Amino acid sequence: MCSICRQFGLSDRWSEDAVQSANVSSFVPQQTTTLPAAGSSGVGDSLYPGFGNGGYDVQHYTLDLNVTDVATSALTATTTIEATATQALSSFNLDFIGFAIEGITVNGQAATFTRDGQELTITPTEALGEGETFTVEVDYSGSPTPTNSAAFDFPVPTGWVLADNGSFVLSEPDGAANFYPVNDHPLDRASYTFRITVPENFDVAANGVLEQEIDNGTTTTYLFEARDPMVSYLTTINIFDGFQRQSEVAPNGVVIRNYFDEDVSEELLTPFQRQSEMMGLFSSIFGPYPFEVYGSVVVNAETGSALETQTLSIFGVDMLGDNESTEETIAHELAHQWFGDSLALSDWKDIWLNESFATYAQALWVEYDRGGQEALNSWVTDQYNYIARRFDTVYPPGAPPANNLFNAGVYEWGALGLHALRLEIGTENFLATLRNYFTQFEGKNVTPADFLTVAETTSNEQLDNLFERWFYSPTLASIPELNLFAGTSGSDRLVGSSANETLTGLSGNDKIYGRNGNNSLFGNAGNDQIYGGVRVDTVYGGDGNDQIYGKSGLNVLNGNAGDDLIYGGYQADEILGGTGNDTIHGKGGGDTINSGDGVDVIWLGQSRATVTLAADSGYDTIHSFRLGATRFQVSGSRESLSFTNINQGVQVFQGTDLLAVVRNQTADTFSRNLNKIFVA
Repeated sequence: MCSICRQFGLSDRWSEDAVQSANVSSFVPQQTTTLPAAGSSGVGDSLYPGFGNGGYDVQHYTLDLNVTDVATSALTATTTIEATATQALSSFNLDFIGFAIEGITVNGQAATFTRDGQELTITPTEALGEGETFTVEVDYSGSPTPTNSAAFDFPVPTGWVLADNGSFVLSEPDGAANFYPVNDHPLDRASYTFRITVPENFDVAANGVLEQEIDNGTTTTYLFEARDPMVSYLTTINIFDGFQRQSEVAPNGVVIRNYFDEDVSEELLTPFQRQSEMMGLFSSIFGPYPFEVYGSVVVNAETGSALETQTLSIFGVDMLGDNESTEETIAHELAHQWFGDSLALSDWKDIWLNESFATYAQALWVEYDRGGQEALNSWVTDQYNYIARRFDTVYPPGAPPANNLFNAGVYEWGALGLHALRLEIGTENFLATLRNYFTQFEGKNVTPADFLTVAETTSNEQLDNLFERWFYSPTLASIPELNLFAGTSGSDRLVGSSANETLTGLSGNDKIYGRNGNNSLFGNAGNDQIYGGVRVDTVYGGDGNDQIYGKSGLNVLNGNAGDDLIYGGYQADEILGGTGNDTIHGKGGGDTINSGDGVDVIWLGQSRATVTLAADSGYDTIHSFRLGATRFQVSGSRESLSFTNINQGVQVFQGTDLLAVVRNQTADTFSRNLNKIFVA
């Protein structure tokens, strides 16, 4: 029986009074002066100082949107904001992108306004006193302006996004402002009313409870109430030409209502049948589900990611496919309802508090559903290898850059840190920590210090060094309990044993020896020498100019970037050259060789080999070709190939692109044996 099942048995409820909830307030920017002053145009977030606004706290938004043309998302709208001034205000700001503003009132009186980029500055007729409640109405029209998120260094549409047959909203971290005026930072959450009018034959799915569906003749109005306070990036409105609605009651009594696009196949939707069981599991571990309802919306569009939009997680068809992988994504978004939605960030630099917890919830689901401790260990090892394989492109969980906020460091690396915490304090204390952390801070904004305090109080251990090592250090820590070892930023010598191990060299010029286990060996940055050992090894050279030796196992050898020297060993190897100018020796075994980009040299072994020749990636020089033993994998038609004799052998072209030079061969041999040599 898995340790999780043994710990809480699904029917064993944790003590509700294990930790008394502290009176921790969300941060709200304030000024001490009693004279009216302008509210700040940002809350001072560490990564995004301009996000959000100061001087007031919103209690409720009403979005009244009349979508007149779904194809362009043309709409007329009124957003009503009910708020309280936290200082005396002469003016205040909202975040808002695009649209033509037709008028703004504050407490029913016309207000003046100016716009500067995303900042909408409103000056009421009369100044607002500290503690005064006030109502803002903004009338506007147009179509949402496509917005690329500040959290990526490449274009990622965020907010209200047009699709072929409708539109969806996916706003993390800064997209909400592209369809309504908002205080767009997690520090200011509010309840919502959505009143969405669309042409007949279109359907709407939004956060909260569908209270009314009004037939207006040629249009339909959908009224949703999201009564639980919500962070702005978690709002979602999805408009498509037909949703299949499904509803069930989870074991804990929560209604799960789903909106599945009618054009998405039933087979792809199968994993959503596990939501109820996941709800029961996570409620038993974390504490009672924090909101009124839950469910998922699946849209017939490529969304690029799934998102834990509060009470209604959103999935595109590109998020579906392999059932086990989809199940984990569903578990991830559900777990966010506790960690990320109810317990919300105070600062975007701490995004790992959201993503690491939801990622580790995948591990809890795998442990529960797929084989207990063995399944958990396998999952952790896979994540460790995933981070080790791309270590040069990730950042410590607690230090994401502003333009790469959602890198794997805040997901898998952070989840590994949570597993290290579990190993340190034991499963019982770890699960109690998760429960106590949620119980104490439900509905509040949190910081890493809050989680550390709960973990130390629950376990009665000092954990600051573990937190520093796993969540803030630029070096990946080891998990010796699972034979997962990492080096330092220096030049290391890592030697395996007879166990099945992961050895990660990090950024120095490392020497890594696999020995007798089935090893995963990662050189990462630096000019590394990697020796695979005698068993089945997976070897990644990283970004340096590496020397990789497969030895006698059935190896996967990946040079990655850099000018690499790769020796395949004596059995059947898969050799991937990467992006540098590589020299590859196949040696014995039936090898599969893809030299990657760059001008590469390939020496084939004595057995059968398959070599991938790709257009537009540099040409390969191939030695020791043997008719009947060597096959070339090409894309497209074999009829597009042509051959030219040169002094050293034959040139292989696809169109005008030179794919390879094969030494000591002739164009006539290749032309006469086209089907024997080339695999399309």
